[in-house]
Amino acid sequence: MAHQRVVVMIQENKSTDFYFPTLNLWGADVEDRGNLLKAAPNYDQPHDRNSWVHFKMGDYPAEVAQIDNDVVIPYYSFLAKEFTFCDHHFGVGSNSTPGHMMLVCGQTPTLRNYFTTRRDWDLPTIFTHAEKSGVSWLAFPDQQRYPTSSFTELKQSKKIRTSADFLKLAKQGTLPDLCYVWSPAGYDEHPPRGSNPAYMTNGHNLTWQRVDAVIAGGHWDDTVFILTWDDWGGYADHVQTPGSELVPDQLHPNGFQAIGGSRIPLIMFGGQVDQGIESEWHSHATVVKTVIDVLGLPALGVPRVDQAPSLASRVRPGLNRPKPPAYGAQVQQPAPPPNPGVNQTHAWKGPINVMMPPLVANGGRKIPAPTDGAVYPKPPKLPSGGHPFQPAQHDYRYGKAAPAATARSAGGRKPTRAATPAKTRTVSPAGHRTKARQTKGRSQVAAKSRSQPKPASGSRRLR
Repeated sequence: MAHQRVVVMIQENKSTDFYFPTLNLWGADVEDRGNLLKAAPNYDQPHDRNSWVHFKMGDYPAEVAQIDNDVVIPYYSFLAKEFTFCDHHFGVGSNSTPGHMMLVCGQTPTLRNYFTTRRDWDLPTIFTHAEKSGVSWLAFPDQQRYPTSSFTELKQSKKIRTSADFLKLAKQGTLPDLCYVWSPAGYDEHPPRGSNPAYMTNGHNLTWQRVDAVIAGGHWDDTVFILTWDDWGGYADHVQTPGSELVPDQLHPNGFQAIGGSRIPLIMFGGQVDQGIESEWHSHATVVKTVIDVLGLPALGVPRVDQAPSLASRVRPGLNRPKPPAYGAQVQQPAPPPNPGVNQTHAWKGPINVMMPPLVANGGRKIPAPTDGAVYPKPPKLPSGGHPFQPAQHDYRYGKAAPAATARSAGGRKPTRAATPAKTRTVSPAGHRTKARQTKGRSQVAAKSRSQPKPASGSRRLR
């Protein structure tokens, strides 16, 4: 594969059904329950290990809100339609720190958050692995150096920069071969603990500026972007993920599903990235595996990564894909195909219902699999700002599927009515929204199975 640069951008707290419902018109396995929100929900909800386990058990509904992605996050929506949208990507069944660690090293030693109470582990990361092969890298964590501070080998590294540094280097065209980019609080799309109605727009616009900076630096054609989110954020998703690896908890001494967690959106894009829905099962470990394959690195030595499926085949030299809209431009959503079809999703090829193995640490040592995810007998409660839960008739997590819950057919899912291209005006950094038209459609069958200003007031939150 010709020389490529990889930029991994990680935002926070989204499930696939919540963030991209209109992608069902493109053949993606997402639901559109109707009444899509034209603004981001301005509240957070439980999304830790306890809440995810109870969600999976069926006695906690999670938040079922859905945004109109064509209106609220138009740039993301455009990227998902014009490049590669992964509708069967999943994370860890818990919250922030486990997800970030999986995305950096394909392993997690914890099922809890270590954002305010710091702790680090001596695990091999994709960064030092790349450096050993002569591949240049930089990491751009948030203003607290989270989550790179969770890795012993990165804590004193001089290659840890600030989020603002990324924009400067990108515009200069001097980014290294591998970049991981996080966002400051208030720009990472994490729902606020207080009030910050612009949190989602702020994060979306910062990502947009970052991509635009790479383009301005002359590196659209040779950069592969991977955009994903750390965890499920407490949002419901209708697709059952594979019960791959288990860990014990207070209610399940013999183990309960941790990998895979709920589905999380992943968009892969760039000047040489193909268009289409990618429907194979893969976890956050696939991000590390894809970086390895695109950059031509040797195996990491972590089985979960080395055996993970790769998205490198979505990179096709010579494609010369057109650039996305410039930052601040009007986003014209493409029209969905008349008969998008449905890609086949093959069975998960990884482990099934096995206890999570010990982690591979530096120096040949082993670290025990995590057992710190507290799970309580009673499920959590939805916030008062939440919405009543009404399961879809084919949401078989809540009992026997209704007759309408048929598996994917060869003809795929079709919208209930013809759709037209959605014209969406951009949202200004100040958060003012202009008129937009919505593209709507509804899936008919079930699936198988952030220089930045200071964070807005109320943006401090628990990840």
